[in-house]
Amino acid sequence: MQPAAPRFMQLSGSPLARLRSKLHQHIPVFGIWLTIPSVVTARMLATQGFDWACIDMEHSPISPTLMAEMVAAVASSGSCVPIVRVPSQAPEWLRWALDAGAHGVIVPRVETPDEMRNIVNLCTFPPAGKRSIGAPFAPQHFGLRGPQAISEYMDAVGPHVLIIPQIESLEGAANLKAILGVGGVDAIFVGPYNLGASARVSQDHIHDVFGAIEKTAKDGDMPIGIYAPSGESALSKVKLGYTLLVAANDVDCLTSSASENLERAKGESSRHYR
Repeated sequence: MQPAAPRFMQLSGSPLARLRSKLHQHIPVFGIWLTIPSVVTARMLATQGFDWACIDMEHSPISPTLMAEMVAAVASSGSCVPIVRVPSQAPEWLRWALDAGAHGVIVPRVETPDEMRNIVNLCTFPPAGKRSIGAPFAPQHFGLRGPQAISEYMDAVGPHVLIIPQIESLEGAANLKAILGVGGVDAIFVGPYNLGASARVSQDHIHDVFGAIEKTAKDGDMPIGIYAPSGESALSKVKLGYTLLVAANDVDCLTSSASENLERAKGESSRHYR
């Protein structure tokens, strides 16, 4: 008698499976960028219809404990995929994010194939990689329970977590083809601000750098993402072939809505309050 197969159906109907399917088909998926260290705002925004949410640990005061709570809050929406941008390529950050149940990681400043190879190894369970075994919380986000939950998570979910290098330097852009050649990459994410700062050259040249990145991704049939500061900006990137898109961020959502409503409340008399 054959042993019972892991509960792969737990993955096939999950937000992660839907997101992966859309990326594979180059269908745009829109995300919310979370920098406010708050479980409350993470949960509220994750239920607004976004395909994914990125919990940004690189440029936000979000601790590993709070990150784990925000991952759970996003996952509880039942529709929004929690992704963590880790602060560095160090093993502990990748381990904490994935063991907390993050469905994927964005890894900053990937510049060489060796760096990419190490990241993939750290995010992949043995025998294919060297991800440490011990993720008691992650299985819960996929409905896996009981004594076999961790082993089922390793078999059914582990191979499908999203591994997304961030390309944000001239070296990373120049080595992109070799980075993608490592294998195990699910999408690339362009860091426009750091890439521009890295170039420190004319606007025409940086435009060429972006064009080269976009062409390399297209030639490799690789989904490409980018941070866009607004929905209008995200839409313009869709027309350029980007599919993993930030459509909003929590800070701007809060401050712009507050400012707009205050102006509406003051109405014509607002000039008296300035």
